[in-house]
Amino acid sequence: MSLALYEPGLGYYAGGRRKFGQMPSEGSDFVTAPEMSPLFGRALARQLKQAMDASGCRDVVEFGAGSGALAAQLIAELDALGAGLARYRIVELSAELRERQRERLSHWQGRVDWLDALPAELEAVVIGNEVLDAMPVQLLAFDGQLWRERGVVSAGAGFAFEDRDTMLRPPLEAGL
Repeated sequence: MSLALYEPGLGYYAGGRRKFGQMPSEGSDFVTAPEMSPLFGRALARQLKQAMDASGCRDVVEFGAGSGALAAQLIAELDALGAGLARYRIVELSAELRERQRERLSHWQGRVDWLDALPAELEAVVIGNEVLDAMPVQLLAFDGQLWRERGVVSAGAGFAFEDRDTMLRPPLEAGL
């Protein structure tokens, strides 16, 4: 998966083509809420300020900041709210996206830095917009005898979990 997403020149997020940030009709694969309007960033900043105030943390860590649009909105709004943001850290695996983020966030140079991986210890408010739904995961459930793969199915007017037979095993059981 790492090669498919991040291999320089070939990976989805490292292949040189803008994959997101514009409407699909304008040549990208998808667009996120922060690219369309600053309202999402402003609303999220208010929630972040509450979390910062409650925890005493003055650092924010964002996983997979994409184009940096949300980061720019959050930093600007947190400053406007007087939140006392000390550092905004971005965990970004793609060198190509990191460069786009640096350009967009140059106004806050010195307060924004980048990480290749999550540090061993972290005292920060952590966010990830549209990063978890881009990860290929499979959910396993143990029914008392067997591991089964859990999925979501349509059920009347709503949705329900459905467990299916699978050869998958949790990493520890599989010896990984």
